[in-house]
Amino acid sequence: MTMLVHLIDDRQRASIKRSGIRGEFATLRSGGGNVEISRAVYAMPVMPNYFATHQWLRELKRRGMRTISGVHFRHRSDAMVWVGRYDGDHRNVPLGHAVSLIMAEPDPRGWQVVIPKSIPANAIHAVRAVPQVVGWRYSPDSHDRGPWKCLCDSCNEGLKGDIKSMALRRRLLAAEGAEALNIEGDVERVVRPKRRKRNRSSGG
Repeated sequence: MTMLVHLIDDRQRASIKRSGIRGEFATLRSGGGNVEISRAVYAMPVMPNYFATHQWLRELKRRGMRTISGVHFRHRSDAMVWVGRYDGDHRNVPLGHAVSLIMAEPDPRGWQVVIPKSIPANAIHAVRAVPQVVGWRYSPDSHDRGPWKCLCDSCNEGLKGDIKSMALRRRLLAAEGAEALNIEGDVERVVRPKRRKRNRSSGG
């Protein structure tokens, strides 16, 4: 048996303890094509490197989870799973082999194990609190090259709504300049977008 960690919204803690982890539909790349999985559970093996084990936490928080917990569960080492980097091809191998592939990586950031079935409640070992600042956002190397080294209309639209996105846009603009960030026209439009006017009904 292999111990893995699946990160959850803490509000799901009671439900998962009672009913287990329900897999969701996912599409993975494999061999140049796509593989569709109806009940996919994303996980990472428990490794000596705490950061690598819980690396997906900050990216999940960026997607809307406020407080994240780690569900530790056991799964058969000979069970077939999918393993690979989130942006690359995945291989269908036994779980034990998938763990060895990740452990052998000089940089395991971005790797993931995808179990093609839901996890029953009796497989759950524990649900534990996790420091809310571990992991990476946007991409594993975003700290080195910045989440958005471009503030064209398309990239700027993708940045809106993220935590501290306004401060990030101002900081990039000050450091790089409008030309380097592909900003054309009104710089203020990018740094401080126009607010929509509220419709006011006329009173009698």
